Amino acid sequence: MPKKPRDEPIYLAPEILAYRDLQYNPQVIDERNTMQLDPQNVDDKITIYERQVKEWFLDRAQSLCKRKDNNFVFVMIATSYIEGVEQYRNGEESNGNSKRFFSSGMKRIFNLSDITDAQLSALYKHLRCGLFHNGMSGDAVVLSRKFTEAISISSRDTIDINPRKFLNAIIQDFEHYIDDLKNENNAELRNHFDRIFFVI
Repeated sequence: MPKKPRDEPIYLAPEILAYRDLQYNPQVIDERNTMQLDPQNVDDKITIYERQVKEWFLDRAQSLCKRKDNNFVFVMIATSYIEGVEQYRNGEESNGNSKRFFSSGMKRIFNLSDITDAQLSALYKHLRCGLFHNGMSGDAVVLSRKFTEAISISSRDTIDINPRKFLNAIIQDFEHYIDDLKNENNAELRNHFDRIFFVI
């Protein structure tokens, strides 16, 4: 979930400063253009979300991607995007349903239409839970920039990930999602995001 204003100034995103004034009203300022943002306006919330994800996470991941020995850390950054974006797309929190949200995101982002429930469970266990619970992926995960697909389940039951292609797929999904959110014709998608992404 996003950051929230406090009595002391805090950055909600790069160069987006927030605090509560003497009347305890939230004040959010985009320092790049000195514009006041309304933390209850969906378009301003999209601006905050876009800058958070792009500049705090995905841009950093792209920078790390330039060195081959950084594979695990930028795959970890990319993986952190999946469950969060599914919450915003669906308009509901993943509390108690992390596996369902993560699996749904993996299938959608990587077009894994033929994947079995057992393989999805392995993905959740070895990729998501391995990285975020143990600090290292499970032994089924194999990273190599030589793999032709962003992610695939091999005949050896390994989860083969091309880190660069995996990250590129995440970035592409994010860019499409932001474009869709900014389109006022996508009322349901915007409403789902607005319901879950709140900064006050």
